[in-house]
Amino acid sequence: MKKSINLLMIAFIAFSCNSEQYHLKSNLVTANLKGNVWKIDRTIHDTKNKCACALKTECNESKYVYDSKGNLLVSYTIDENGSINDSSKYIYNRQGVCCEITKFSGKKLAGKEVPFFERGRVTGVKTYDENGKIESTLTYVYSGDEISQENTLNSNGAVISTIHKEFLNEQLVSQTEKDNNGNVVSISKFKRNANNDITECLFTVTQDTKEYILTYEYEYDTNGNWIKQTKFYDNQIVNIVVRNIEYFKVLKLI
Repeated sequence: MKKSINLLMIAFIAFSCNSEQYHLKSNLVTANLKGNVWKIDRTIHDTKNKCACALKTECNESKYVYDSKGNLLVSYTIDENGSINDSSKYIYNRQGVCCEITKFSGKKLAGKEVPFFERGRVTGVKTYDENGKIESTLTYVYSGDEISQENTLNSNGAVISTIHKEFLNEQLVSQTEKDNNGNVVSISKFKRNANNDITECLFTVTQDTKEYILTYEYEYDTNGNWIKQTKFYDNQIVNIVVRNIEYFKVLKLI
């Protein structure tokens, strides 16, 4: 169950979901970033307060680099010694949709994620290991322009989990995970502020009927992007995330 909780929290609270990398929207839009963002340096400061549903990371610093169109070009994590731990490089097709993510562990190839298309729309992603062997497949079901269902298949093609998503005004408000037998594993519901940033996550583990409520407070820059996020559980600070955001300089014509 702990593994399931951690995986879900990655999907919910992480900088952006994997599925969003292949969406027709730019990465800036799906990550709820405003303005001409160029680089982001993100640092997590954990406290001694613990929550079973909060993910603890091995590398607390990560960096992201975007192009002028809002597409994510590279992302990587940095360990406590200042060395690059894991990194990902993103490749886009002529339509501006991500068509490959190459992953590295240090300088060593760790694998790839390659989407497949149907009528110009991404309908899934295949994940390969460093030897080119399929590890898993993710398939999508759409509701309008949003991905409303994600099915995870193992290397043999068997469904091992399903995630159902509900959206309101193009923002994720509810997410339900089911196991390979169709049983509900967990449910997450989200509340957002006027900036569309998550202010509350109600996370329910159905097996033991436990509920966890995570709340968030933010500080913003002049572009409306948060630069400090404080996460609370049971009225205690779990961690503080600080983002240093750099923007492309706009040339002014005289």
